[in-house]
Amino acid sequence: MLKFQKLIHYLTLPFLFITNVYSFYIGVGGFSVCEYHNKTISTYSKKCLFKKRKNISYFLKKELPNVNAISIWITKDWKEYWYPAKTINNFIKKGYTPIFIFYWFGDDISPEFVKKNKNNYLNAIKKFSKFLQKINGEKIIIFNPEFNENNISEYKKFDYLQAKSILDIKEKVKNTKIGICFGDFGIYDRIWDNENWDYDTKNIDYSVRVSDFVAFQEMRAVTKNKKKEILNTPERALAFSIYLYQKYKKPTFLAYLAISSYKNDKIQTQVIKKLNSLLPLFKKSAHLIGINYFNYIDNPLHKGYFNIAEKYWGLKTKDGKEKPAFFEFKKIK
Repeated sequence: MLKFQKLIHYLTLPFLFITNVYSFYIGVGGFSVCEYHNKTISTYSKKCLFKKRKNISYFLKKELPNVNAISIWITKDWKEYWYPAKTINNFIKKGYTPIFIFYWFGDDISPEFVKKNKNNYLNAIKKFSKFLQKINGEKIIIFNPEFNENNISEYKKFDYLQAKSILDIKEKVKNTKIGICFGDFGIYDRIWDNENWDYDTKNIDYSVRVSDFVAFQEMRAVTKNKKKEILNTPERALAFSIYLYQKYKKPTFLAYLAISSYKNDKIQTQVIKKLNSLLPLFKKSAHLIGINYFNYIDNPLHKGYFNIAEKYWGLKTKDGKEKPAFFEFKKIK
Protein backbone atom coordinates (compact mmCIF):
# COMPACT_ATOMS: atom_id res chain seq x y z
CA MET A 1 0.00 0.00 0.00
CA LEU A 2 1.36 3.42 -0.89
CA LYS A 3 2.18 5.71 1.98
CA PHE A 4 -0.15 8.68 2.34
CA GLN A 5 2.70 11.18 2.02
CA LYS A 6 3.83 9.65 -1.28
CA LEU A 7 0.32 9.82 -2.70
CA ILE A 8 -0.07 13.46 -1.72
CA HIS A 9 3.31 14.25 -3.30
CA TYR A 10 2.14 12.90 -6.67
CA LEU A 11 -1.24 14.55 -6.48
CA THR A 12 0.14 18.02 -5.73
CA LEU A 13 2.65 18.07 -8.59
CA PRO A 14 1.86 20.71 -11.24
CA PHE A 15 0.57 19.66 -14.64
CA LEU A 16 3.38 19.36 -17.18
CA PHE A 17 3.52 18.87 -20.92
CA ILE A 18 4.74 15.38 -21.70
CA THR A 19 7.90 15.36 -23.79
CA ASN A 20 8.45 11.60 -23.91
CA VAL A 21 8.49 9.99 -27.32
CA TYR A 22 5.64 7.51 -27.62
CA SER A 23 5.04 4.85 -30.21
CA PHE A 24 1.79 5.17 -32.13
CA TYR A 25 -0.48 2.30 -31.14
CA ILE A 26 -2.98 0.83 -33.59
CA GLY A 27 -5.14 -1.73 -31.83
CA VAL A 28 -8.12 -3.99 -32.39
CA GLY A 29 -10.39 -5.61 -29.84
CA GLY A 30 -10.59 -9.34 -29.45
CA PHE A 31 -8.53 -12.05 -27.80
CA SER A 32 -9.52 -15.34 -29.42
CA VAL A 33 -10.77 -15.99 -32.92
CA CYS A 34 -11.57 -19.12 -34.85
CA GLU A 35 -9.65 -20.39 -37.85
CA TYR A 36 -11.93 -21.47 -40.67
CA HIS A 37 -10.60 -22.20 -44.15
CA ASN A 38 -7.46 -20.14 -43.47
CA LYS A 39 -9.31 -17.03 -42.30
CA THR A 40 -10.53 -15.67 -39.01
CA ILE A 41 -14.16 -15.86 -37.90
CA SER A 42 -15.91 -15.12 -34.63
CA THR A 43 -15.60 -17.65 -31.83
CA TYR A 44 -19.39 -17.28 -31.57
CA SER A 45 -20.03 -18.20 -35.19
CA LYS A 46 -21.79 -21.51 -35.78
CA LYS A 47 -18.86 -22.46 -38.01
CA CYS A 48 -16.42 -22.24 -35.12
CA LEU A 49 -15.12 -25.35 -33.45
CA PHE A 50 -13.49 -24.96 -30.05
CA LYS A 51 -10.32 -26.75 -31.13
CA LYS A 52 -9.86 -24.17 -33.89
CA ARG A 53 -9.71 -21.22 -31.48
CA LYS A 54 -6.46 -19.31 -31.47
CA ASN A 55 -5.19 -16.00 -30.21
CA ILE A 56 -5.80 -13.20 -32.69
CA SER A 57 -2.06 -12.49 -32.92
CA TYR A 58 -1.60 -15.60 -35.11
CA PHE A 59 -3.48 -13.86 -37.94
CA LEU A 60 -2.94 -10.12 -37.66
CA LYS A 61 0.39 -9.99 -39.54
CA LYS A 62 -1.37 -11.44 -42.56
CA GLU A 63 -4.75 -9.72 -42.22
CA LEU A 64 -3.90 -6.31 -40.71
CA PRO A 65 -0.13 -5.78 -40.79
CA ASN A 66 -0.49 -2.17 -39.56
CA VAL A 67 -1.91 -3.31 -36.20
CA ASN A 68 0.54 -3.44 -33.29
CA ALA A 69 -1.77 -3.72 -30.25
CA ILE A 70 -4.57 -5.98 -28.99
CA SER A 71 -7.22 -4.76 -26.54
CA ILE A 72 -8.55 -6.94 -23.72
CA TRP A 73 -11.48 -6.10 -21.44
CA ILE A 74 -11.18 -6.66 -17.68
CA THR A 75 -14.76 -6.67 -16.38
CA LYS A 76 -16.15 -7.22 -12.90
CA ASP A 77 -16.66 -10.93 -13.60
CA TRP A 78 -13.24 -11.37 -15.26
CA LYS A 79 -11.42 -14.64 -14.69
CA GLU A 80 -7.67 -14.90 -15.11
CA TYR A 81 -7.92 -18.03 -17.27
CA TRP A 82 -9.81 -16.06 -19.91
CA TYR A 83 -6.55 -14.38 -20.90
CA PRO A 84 -3.60 -16.64 -19.99
CA ALA A 85 -0.47 -14.65 -19.18
CA LYS A 86 1.55 -17.12 -21.26
CA THR A 87 -0.52 -16.29 -24.36
CA ILE A 88 -0.14 -12.56 -23.77
CA ASN A 89 3.61 -12.91 -23.30
CA ASN A 90 3.76 -14.81 -26.59
CA PHE A 91 2.02 -12.08 -28.56
CA ILE A 92 4.17 -9.42 -26.90
CA LYS A 93 7.20 -11.26 -28.31
CA LYS A 94 5.59 -10.95 -31.74
CA GLY A 95 5.44 -7.18 -31.37
CA TYR A 96 1.89 -6.64 -30.07
CA THR A 97 1.26 -4.42 -27.06
CA PRO A 98 -1.65 -5.49 -24.83
CA ILE A 99 -4.20 -2.77 -24.10
CA PHE A 100 -6.08 -3.71 -20.92
CA ILE A 101 -9.40 -1.91 -20.60
CA PHE A 102 -10.23 -2.04 -16.88
CA TYR A 103 -14.03 -1.81 -16.76
CA TRP A 104 -14.90 -2.89 -13.22
CA PHE A 105 -17.54 -0.28 -12.38
CA GLY A 106 -19.11 -0.29 -15.83
CA ASP A 107 -22.45 1.43 -16.31
CA ASP A 108 -23.29 0.82 -12.63
CA ILE A 109 -20.95 3.61 -11.59
CA SER A 110 -22.45 6.30 -9.34
CA PRO A 111 -21.44 7.89 -6.02
CA GLU A 112 -23.64 5.41 -4.15
CA PHE A 113 -22.29 2.39 -6.05
CA VAL A 114 -18.68 3.45 -5.50
CA LYS A 115 -19.23 3.92 -1.77
CA LYS A 116 -20.91 0.53 -1.44
CA ASN A 117 -18.34 -1.37 -3.49
CA LYS A 118 -15.08 0.40 -2.60
CA ASN A 119 -13.50 -2.61 -0.88
CA ASN A 120 -14.51 -5.01 -3.65
CA TYR A 121 -13.04 -2.61 -6.17
CA LEU A 122 -9.74 -2.36 -4.29
CA ASN A 123 -9.57 -6.15 -4.06
CA ALA A 124 -10.07 -6.29 -7.83
CA ILE A 125 -7.18 -3.85 -8.26
CA LYS A 126 -4.94 -6.15 -6.18
CA LYS A 127 -5.95 -9.17 -8.24
CA PHE A 128 -5.35 -7.30 -11.48
CA SER A 129 -1.92 -6.10 -10.29
CA LYS A 130 -0.83 -9.64 -9.48
CA PHE A 131 -1.96 -10.76 -12.92
CA LEU A 132 -0.05 -7.95 -14.62
CA GLN A 133 3.14 -8.92 -12.78
CA LYS A 134 3.13 -12.17 -14.77
CA ILE A 135 3.25 -10.29 -18.06
CA ASN A 136 6.57 -9.17 -19.47
CA GLY A 137 7.01 -6.15 -21.68
CA GLU A 138 5.04 -2.99 -22.23
CA LYS A 139 1.44 -2.80 -21.06
CA ILE A 140 -1.19 -0.13 -21.74
CA ILE A 141 -4.03 0.22 -19.23
CA ILE A 142 -7.21 2.16 -20.00
CA PHE A 143 -8.75 2.88 -16.61
CA ASN A 144 -12.49 2.97 -15.89
CA PRO A 145 -13.77 3.86 -19.38
CA GLU A 146 -16.86 6.07 -19.48
CA PHE A 147 -16.68 6.69 -15.72
CA ASN A 148 -17.90 10.28 -16.17
CA GLU A 149 -21.62 9.52 -15.93
CA ASN A 150 -24.34 9.26 -13.28
CA ASN A 151 -23.04 12.38 -11.47
CA ILE A 152 -19.67 10.77 -10.61
CA SER A 153 -17.97 14.03 -11.54
CA GLU A 154 -19.66 15.56 -8.48
CA TYR A 155 -18.04 12.95 -6.20
CA LYS A 156 -14.47 14.03 -5.41
CA LYS A 157 -13.74 10.88 -3.41
CA PHE A 158 -13.97 8.83 -6.59
CA ASP A 159 -11.21 10.93 -8.13
CA TYR A 160 -9.01 10.25 -5.11
CA LEU A 161 -9.83 6.52 -5.18
CA GLN A 162 -9.08 6.25 -8.89
CA ALA A 163 -5.78 8.12 -8.52
CA LYS A 164 -4.73 5.92 -5.61
CA SER A 165 -5.52 2.70 -7.49
CA ILE A 166 -3.49 3.90 -10.51
CA LEU A 167 -0.51 4.57 -8.26
CA ASP A 168 -0.93 1.18 -6.57
CA ILE A 169 -0.58 -0.52 -9.95
CA LYS A 170 2.32 1.68 -11.00
CA GLU A 171 4.21 0.85 -7.81
CA LYS A 172 3.76 -2.91 -8.25
CA VAL A 173 3.90 -3.39 -12.02
CA LYS A 174 6.79 -2.40 -14.24
CA ASN A 175 6.58 -1.07 -17.77
CA THR A 176 3.02 0.22 -17.73
CA LYS A 177 1.37 3.28 -19.22
CA ILE A 178 -1.96 4.12 -17.60
CA GLY A 179 -4.65 6.59 -18.57
CA ILE A 180 -8.17 7.33 -17.37
CA CYS A 181 -10.88 7.25 -20.02
CA PHE A 182 -13.64 9.81 -20.47
CA GLY A 183 -16.78 8.98 -22.36
CA ASP A 184 -17.69 11.53 -25.02
CA PHE A 185 -21.24 12.32 -23.96
CA GLY A 186 -23.39 15.25 -24.99
CA ILE A 187 -25.05 16.63 -28.10
CA TYR A 188 -23.59 14.80 -31.07
CA ASP A 189 -24.96 17.30 -33.59
CA ARG A 190 -22.19 19.57 -32.35
CA ILE A 191 -18.52 19.30 -33.16
CA TRP A 192 -17.43 21.38 -30.15
CA ASP A 193 -19.51 20.61 -27.07
CA ASN A 194 -17.78 22.51 -24.28
CA GLU A 195 -20.85 22.78 -22.08
CA ASN A 196 -21.12 19.00 -21.72
CA TRP A 197 -17.37 18.35 -21.73
CA ASP A 198 -16.75 20.93 -18.99
CA TYR A 199 -19.36 19.30 -16.78
CA ASP A 200 -18.26 15.72 -17.42
CA THR A 201 -14.56 16.39 -16.79
CA LYS A 202 -14.72 18.49 -13.63
CA ASN A 203 -13.31 17.25 -10.30
CA ILE A 204 -10.99 14.71 -11.96
CA ASP A 205 -7.71 16.53 -11.31
CA TYR A 206 -6.00 13.87 -9.15
CA SER A 207 -6.63 11.02 -11.57
CA VAL A 208 -5.21 12.99 -14.48
CA ARG A 209 -2.11 14.06 -12.58
CA VAL A 210 -1.02 10.44 -12.06
CA SER A 211 -2.00 9.31 -15.57
CA ASP A 212 0.47 8.98 -18.44
CA PHE A 213 -2.18 9.98 -20.97
CA VAL A 214 -5.86 10.87 -21.14
CA ALA A 215 -8.11 8.49 -23.08
CA PHE A 216 -11.56 8.90 -24.56
CA GLN A 217 -14.05 6.80 -26.53
CA GLU A 218 -16.45 7.29 -29.43
CA MET A 219 -19.40 4.95 -30.13
CA ARG A 220 -22.21 5.48 -32.65
CA ALA A 221 -24.94 3.41 -34.29
CA VAL A 222 -28.12 4.08 -36.24
CA THR A 223 -30.18 2.62 -33.39
CA LYS A 224 -29.31 5.66 -31.24
CA ASN A 225 -27.80 8.27 -33.54
CA LYS A 226 -28.82 10.27 -36.58
CA LYS A 227 -26.75 9.82 -39.73
CA LYS A 228 -25.28 13.31 -39.31
CA GLU A 229 -24.22 12.53 -35.75
CA ILE A 230 -22.40 9.39 -36.89
CA LEU A 231 -20.69 11.16 -39.79
CA ASN A 232 -19.62 13.92 -37.36
CA THR A 233 -17.63 11.39 -35.31
CA PRO A 234 -14.14 12.06 -36.76
CA GLU A 235 -14.37 15.85 -36.40
CA ARG A 236 -15.96 15.59 -32.95
CA ALA A 237 -13.32 13.11 -31.80
CA LEU A 238 -10.64 15.53 -32.97
CA ALA A 239 -12.32 18.39 -31.11
CA PHE A 240 -12.65 16.33 -27.93
CA SER A 241 -9.04 15.18 -28.06
CA ILE A 242 -7.86 18.78 -28.49
CA TYR A 243 -10.09 19.86 -25.60
CA LEU A 244 -8.61 17.16 -23.33
CA TYR A 245 -5.05 17.93 -24.40
CA GLN A 246 -5.44 21.64 -23.83
CA LYS A 247 -7.10 21.11 -20.45
CA TYR A 248 -4.79 18.46 -19.02
CA LYS A 249 -1.52 18.85 -20.97
CA LYS A 250 -1.25 15.08 -21.43
CA PRO A 251 -1.09 12.92 -24.57
CA THR A 252 -4.45 11.57 -25.71
CA PHE A 253 -5.54 8.06 -26.70
CA LEU A 254 -8.67 7.01 -28.60
CA ALA A 255 -9.31 4.04 -26.34
CA TYR A 256 -11.99 2.55 -28.53
CA LEU A 257 -13.77 3.63 -31.65
CA ALA A 258 -16.98 1.73 -32.38
CA ILE A 259 -19.08 2.47 -35.44
CA SER A 260 -21.73 -0.15 -36.09
CA SER A 261 -22.29 -1.35 -39.64
CA TYR A 262 -25.88 -2.32 -38.81
CA LYS A 263 -28.14 -1.27 -41.72
CA ASN A 264 -25.43 0.96 -43.22
CA ASP A 265 -21.86 -0.27 -43.65
CA LYS A 266 -21.09 2.78 -45.81
CA ILE A 267 -21.29 5.00 -42.73
CA GLN A 268 -18.77 2.84 -40.90
CA THR A 269 -16.43 3.06 -43.90
CA GLN A 270 -16.83 6.82 -44.27
CA VAL A 271 -16.09 7.47 -40.60
CA ILE A 272 -12.88 5.42 -40.57
CA LYS A 273 -11.71 6.93 -43.85
CA LYS A 274 -12.29 10.47 -42.58
CA LEU A 275 -10.69 9.71 -39.23
CA ASN A 276 -7.58 8.42 -40.97
CA SER A 277 -7.35 11.59 -43.05
CA LEU A 278 -7.46 13.64 -39.84
CA LEU A 279 -4.82 11.63 -37.96
CA PRO A 280 -2.01 14.08 -38.72
CA LEU A 281 -4.11 16.76 -37.01
CA PHE A 282 -4.85 14.47 -34.06
CA LYS A 283 -1.14 13.80 -33.60
CA LYS A 284 -0.07 17.41 -34.03
CA SER A 285 -2.87 19.18 -32.14
CA ALA A 286 -3.73 16.66 -29.42
CA HIS A 287 -0.58 14.51 -29.19
CA LEU A 288 -2.68 11.43 -30.01
CA ILE A 289 -0.61 8.33 -29.26
CA GLY A 290 -3.05 5.57 -30.17
CA ILE A 291 -6.29 4.44 -31.73
CA ASN A 292 -8.03 1.20 -30.88
CA TYR A 293 -10.98 -0.25 -32.79
CA PHE A 294 -13.61 -1.83 -30.53
CA ASN A 295 -14.16 -5.23 -32.19
CA TYR A 296 -12.10 -6.88 -34.89
CA ILE A 297 -14.91 -9.32 -35.74
CA ASP A 298 -18.66 -9.03 -35.14
CA ASN A 299 -19.87 -10.67 -31.95
CA PRO A 300 -23.43 -11.98 -32.50
CA LEU A 301 -23.94 -12.29 -28.73
CA HIS A 302 -22.97 -8.73 -27.86
CA LYS A 303 -25.59 -6.73 -25.96
CA GLY A 304 -25.72 -3.18 -24.68
CA TYR A 305 -26.98 0.37 -25.00
CA PHE A 306 -27.12 0.30 -28.82
CA ASN A 307 -29.36 -2.81 -28.89
CA ILE A 308 -29.11 -4.96 -32.05
CA ALA A 309 -26.43 -2.67 -33.50
CA GLU A 310 -24.02 -4.01 -30.84
CA LYS A 311 -23.72 -7.20 -32.90
CA TYR A 312 -22.15 -5.30 -35.81
CA TRP A 313 -19.21 -3.37 -34.33
CA GLY A 314 -16.61 -5.46 -36.16
CA LEU A 315 -14.43 -4.74 -39.16
CA LYS A 316 -15.31 -8.27 -40.32
CA THR A 317 -18.58 -10.19 -40.20
CA LYS A 318 -18.93 -13.05 -37.74
CA ASP A 319 -18.15 -15.45 -40.60
CA GLY A 320 -14.96 -13.66 -41.54
CA LYS A 321 -15.96 -11.51 -44.50
CA GLU A 322 -14.10 -8.20 -44.62
CA LYS A 323 -16.40 -5.18 -44.53
CA PRO A 324 -15.49 -2.12 -46.62
CA ALA A 325 -14.34 -0.46 -43.38
CA PHE A 326 -11.74 -3.20 -42.92
CA PHE A 327 -9.78 -1.94 -45.91
CA GLU A 328 -9.94 1.66 -44.70
CA PHE A 329 -8.70 0.67 -41.26
CA LYS A 330 -5.84 -1.22 -42.91
CA LYS A 331 -4.56 2.10 -44.28
CA ILE A 332 -4.08 3.65 -40.83
CA LYS A 333 -0.43 4.22 -39.92
